[in-house]
Amino acid sequence: MTGQSMRDDDPMRRSGAVWCDEHERWECARDSKRSHSRCHGIAVRGLNRCRMHLGQSRDLARTQGEANLLAWAADAAAHGDVKPLDPGRVVMDQLRVAVLRADIYGELLRLQVSVEDVDGLVGATFAVGREGQRVETGERVRGLAGLEAEWRDRVVRFAKAAHDMGIAEQVIEIEKSRAEMVTAAFLAAIDALGLLPSDRSRAVEVFLDRLGTSSVPGEVVAS
Repeated sequence: MTGQSMRDDDPMRRSGAVWCDEHERWECARDSKRSHSRCHGIAVRGLNRCRMHLGQSRDLARTQGEANLLAWAADAAAHGDVKPLDPGRVVMDQLRVAVLRADIYGELLRLQVSVEDVDGLVGATFAVGREGQRVETGERVRGLAGLEAEWRDRVVRFAKAAHDMGIAEQVIEIEKSRAEMVTAAFLAAIDALGLLPSDRSRAVEVFLDRLGTSSVPGEVVAS
């Protein structure tokens, strides 16, 4: 027993998965053929089935589950909508969001590099030594670089998931192109206004908030 409990705001409530008080986790909603009772396999995040009852590839299921979680988070932030989710529509919607976010973060990263030393995008990582001293252990990508990489990866995964679900490649590319056009128009408008760094940062934060729940960390550098 872990002492964990089901939270009222847990997005898995909307997945159709079953909360198991015995194991204190979200579990598969399917019946087990062996025991003739409900399956107690751990549900894939965002879905109501375990890996044994997916009925599709594990990568596709995980990507669909991630798309569901992102969609539920966006719904909760906007208006708490609880409408049923169409798998194909959800994946395409999240593909569009991923393209928008990746392009925004990419442009902000370009602006940051143009006014800062590129070494400033990589930070050292530290740990506590045996005698309590701080010891450098390596490096990791900071802020915007990490965010852009994260959302570029999502673009690839959502596009592949859409393709695996039978959505035409042409439709996928059209949706990606439309998202890229929206980003380009938004950034062009900001540039034309000549906003101060703080105002530019706020405009980007509001834009990203409308796409989901996270925002750009720190101040955005004006071009």
